[in-house]
Amino acid sequence: MKPSSIFNLFKKIANISSFKEDYIQTLISSGVKIIDTKSVYIDDSVEISPGSVIYPSTYLIGKTKIASNCIIGPNTTIYNSSIGSNSIVMSSVILDSFIGENNEIGPFSFIRESSSTEENVVIGNFVEIKSSKIGKNSKSKHLSYIGDAEINKNVNFGAGFVMANYDGKNKNKSIVEDNVFIGSNSTIISPVSIKSDAIIGAGSVVNEDILSGDTVAGKPARSLKN
Repeated sequence: MKPSSIFNLFKKIANISSFKEDYIQTLISSGVKIIDTKSVYIDDSVEISPGSVIYPSTYLIGKTKIASNCIIGPNTTIYNSSIGSNSIVMSSVILDSFIGENNEIGPFSFIRESSSTEENVVIGNFVEIKSSKIGKNSKSKHLSYIGDAEINKNVNFGAGFVMANYDGKNKNKSIVEDNVFIGSNSTIISPVSIKSDAIIGAGSVVNEDILSGDTVAGKPARSLKN
């Protein structure tokens, strides 16, 4: 779903007179805890496993699946997406994506179409993910954009990171391998490949591939090991 379609989605919901109270009561009977049944919207196509908690002003729409022991909301919209067990999604929007187990999403995260995360991923406040795969134990906690990228495990993004994936004509893909550290306010100009164990200094602009274990910094970023 494109972000521009969200308006039409909520317009459709507003025209529904019943908030599917019967289905909500069925979920409660199965072991799902819904804090305020009057303020949530849950499609009857949504699956929620026992032990999960749904907080107020949450919208669960389409073929959404919530695994066991999740905390969803408040102020959250999830559309056609799967949320793995023991995950927290707070004050965020997730569209057509897959969230792994033990994830922390939000507040104010935007996970857009065709994105996925593995286990133990943290996506924090004002972070947008689009058409990207995020590997296990990776973190992007603050004020960042990751688009059209493959991020492997144990990658850390500092605050203010931007993946410059669009060149005006094409969306380009970058790959970030295991154990990479990316400093705050850095930019990656796709397409590039960042090899494992690399370090990118704060404020850097990366416009070419980085070798495994290298440390780079600057605008444009260059190796500090030469």
